[in-house]
Amino acid sequence: MKNFFLFVCFLVVVFFFIYFFKSKTCIASETSNVKKEIIGNDLTKTFLNLLSKKDFLLFLDSNKNISRTFFEVVKSNTNNLHKQKTDELYLLLSNQHYDSIYFSLQKDFPDISKIFDKINFAIHNFNKQSHIKKNPVVNILISGFYNDIVVTHDTINIGIDYFLQLNNRYKPRDFPMYILKRYTPQFLIPTTLISYFSQFNLMDTNNESLLNEMIAFGKLYYVVSQLMPCVDENIILGYDKEEWEILENTETFIYSYFIQNELFFEKNHLIKNKYINERPNVFEISPNHPGRIARWLGWKIVKSYIKSNPNTTLEELLYNKDHLNIFYNSTYNPL
Repeated sequence: MKNFFLFVCFLVVVFFFIYFFKSKTCIASETSNVKKEIIGNDLTKTFLNLLSKKDFLLFLDSNKNISRTFFEVVKSNTNNLHKQKTDELYLLLSNQHYDSIYFSLQKDFPDISKIFDKINFAIHNFNKQSHIKKNPVVNILISGFYNDIVVTHDTINIGIDYFLQLNNRYKPRDFPMYILKRYTPQFLIPTTLISYFSQFNLMDTNNESLLNEMIAFGKLYYVVSQLMPCVDENIILGYDKEEWEILENTETFIYSYFIQNELFFEKNHLIKNKYINERPNVFEISPNHPGRIARWLGWKIVKSYIKSNPNTTLEELLYNKDHLNIFYNSTYNPL
């Protein structure tokens, strides 16, 4: 009995050591002094400090990377900012609830600089092994729920008010719950990186098979998971713990279902959308399986491909649009 007790104590100590070491490594890696790869602009107070519509128009005119891409403001025939559009925006961003959203933001995101640090760390990880470096300007602002994330090759614009805690009274009204639950603080940076790197994720545009889309999503998820090694994979792919366990515990069944129903090379959009698009559940498989299941399976295939081709860089993976090569060389088979 005494030996058994000592053995149990030993296992607890080993588990604690492994957990502590992993956590310490993750904390150290995220807070280490890495090269500055991005320019971060905290604009969350900007619209609070604008005293008039004139100030607002001056901001839009001098921040074209925000006004054009994020707020979609274009110049009229008279070369002035479109009046109707700017009137609507000013009304949206100067309403009485804006102050309350800002105070909620301070509670959920007390230190905006940490967001910039984590994005910079991820971009740094990508640039370390890439020929073409990414050095985006990252703007974080309160959008009045106008837009969540809008990216270009050179900019990342984040409407951070979309990502307040789920129980916050100020949340978007037009999202179903199975999507809205991903608009919370823990999903902010993975969602941002997925949006940004999707621009560089090549795929065969002449092929309409479900497999082609699966591999494209799988590449993107794999890249972001490598850029954020301390973030749980379910968060990267946008699932909660319960949904993730269902997927992981039924991997063989899911793969068998795709094989038996010949889904990999399916080209019918109505059928494809059932497995790859946003849905609360994939009822064709079971009422318990969450939506976007084909994306998750694509990620599994890409993970297996990298395991068989370990010298592939993240840049090479994104630029590889030969989905059949990735599929057949993945040797993925959970059966």
